Amino acid sequence: MASRPGILTDWPWKPLGSFKYLVLAPFAFHSTYCMFVKDKSERDISTFLIVPFLLWRMLHNQIWITLSRYRTAKGNARIVDKGIEFDQVDRERDWDDQIIFNGFLYYLAAYTLNGASHLPMWRTDGVIMVFLLHAGPVEFLYYWLHRALHHHFLYSRYHSHHHSSVVTEPITSVIHPFAEHIAYFMLFAIPKLTAVFTKTASVGAMLGYVTYIDFMNNMGHCNFELLPHSLFSFFPPLKFLLYTPSFHSLHHTQFRTNYSLFMPLYDYIYNTTDKSSDDLHIKALSRREEIPEVVHITHLTKPESIYHLRWQNVAINKMIEEAILEADKKGTKVVSLGLMNQGEELNIYGGLYVSRHPKLKVKIVDGSSLVVALVLNTIPKGTTQVLLRGKLNKVAYAIAFKLCQQGIKVSQLSNFS
Repeated sequence: MASRPGILTDWPWKPLGSFKYLVLAPFAFHSTYCMFVKDKSERDISTFLIVPFLLWRMLHNQIWITLSRYRTAKGNARIVDKGIEFDQVDRERDWDDQIIFNGFLYYLAAYTLNGASHLPMWRTDGVIMVFLLHAGPVEFLYYWLHRALHHHFLYSRYHSHHHSSVVTEPITSVIHPFAEHIAYFMLFAIPKLTAVFTKTASVGAMLGYVTYIDFMNNMGHCNFELLPHSLFSFFPPLKFLLYTPSFHSLHHTQFRTNYSLFMPLYDYIYNTTDKSSDDLHIKALSRREEIPEVVHITHLTKPESIYHLRWQNVAINKMIEEAILEADKKGTKVVSLGLMNQGEELNIYGGLYVSRHPKLKVKIVDGSSLVVALVLNTIPKGTTQVLLRGKLNKVAYAIAFKLCQQGIKVSQLSNFS
């Protein structure tokens, strides 16, 4: 949320919650019905493909999110050396709102604009026109719109919501108030509407252009660098035509530099390029993978978790063993096992891996000592007798042994007593 939210901050379907996809249901049903019921000459493949395209956009974004979190966790080529807060994850969880919004407008255009439906699959002249219009008017207008959004009035009411994320994730690129998305859609509609009005639009041009926007948005907001510096050394003018994740990261850390969309040309023209852009690019690329000293192998906690299926012991142990061997190979000192990743029946509290690999350098910890300490600390002072119920195991024996050392009488009650 912006520091002083303005009008049209929330999405119109916010009250619907998880049912927000119903906004598109009538259009999706109608286009599907027409596709399979009408005569072949009347079928509109371009309108029918809107829903599959929206699903592709969601998958595309999710791939970037997964890749970014994996690479950021590894540490190599990381740009901002800071973790992601839970507040940011919660703030950015509704990134699909803009896809629903776009889908609604795509259907609206297909049903109301002459030339926006029954599109051919490909027209080369339309594709060239779309990308030339993006490189020209769209990039120029976006630069000045972005600078305007950094004016105090608009920044406090709208754009500050986007800049709440200093450590960016790919999907941070589309986390804006509703009003901002209206402005962005109008801007990106320039090439598409021009193609429609000039009768040069095609499915390939429309889908390719939006996929290009998604790709560049996601790439630019990754917190790791992936474009090699040699690319810009080989062809120096490329730095005016293609931004990098480190280039845009400086916009989120310095705020008043590097305003450009995907082509930094206008930052260089209007002298708003951060002077450290090239240095940060090289520095990020030279950063090596971090090797943690301690790794905790956690587990899922939802009811449908595989860990509740005891017949999957072999598969579980295989995954845990592979993780331990990888940690040992990389030089990790300690591996701790989550509660459901260790047990006498599962892997003898981690002892199974030690017996299989006697030359392991990494220490495997199952948390037994901590459990014993916690239990002992809860026993009131002055206690003279303690009753242990259930089957005795490694932890229970350790507790009983320590209690006996303290002069406390220990009795045991099991199902067989």
